[in-house]
Amino acid sequence: MNQPWPPQQPMQPPMQPPMGQPMQPMGQPMQPGYPMPMPFPPQRQGSGVKAFLLSWLVSGFGATLFAGLLLASYEDLSKVGLRVMYVVFALVLAVAVGGIAGKVGGPNPSAYVAPALLAMFAVFMGTCNGYVFVLLDAGGSDLLEAMFEHEPGAPAEFWWKGLKAGFALLGLAIAGGGVFGMASMIAKNQR
Repeated sequence: MNQPWPPQQPMQPPMQPPMGQPMQPMGQPMQPGYPMPMPFPPQRQGSGVKAFLLSWLVSGFGATLFAGLLLASYEDLSKVGLRVMYVVFALVLAVAVGGIAGKVGGPNPSAYVAPALLAMFAVFMGTCNGYVFVLLDAGGSDLLEAMFEHEPGAPAEFWWKGLKAGFALLGLAIAGGGVFGMASMIAKNQR
């Protein structure tokens, strides 16, 4: 009698694991655990670079807008009106830049440092540029050249003395601190 080569073994039904347990390859011990990995929501990652770039754009736009507002209203603007407008500008800029930093920067507070510094710089530069715009409008390029030649620090002096030191510093504090507060609040609500 001819036997087929290789000889055939009698068929045995495969062993089935208990209900709910995964099949293990033969020769490996059964591993304890869950049949499927536990679903965890992915951790939200932010981008500090994107937060910086977008904050830079918004801060630059805000500083230019504020300088234009100073130019448009300088003939009718009192010292009190200037201070109020400066503080309101710092607050609005803090909300805008902080919102962007919180949305794009994610839950990482270090992603808010550069946007806060940019907002503070924009508050300062918006006032200084507004002074230069007004000087150029009121006295022309000759007056502007004379200022740059004899008193190049006049825009910064205007920011410090024209607003009074307390209001100048208040605007910086509102801009920087407001960015951190707003960004933290936005990032916490997105988790």
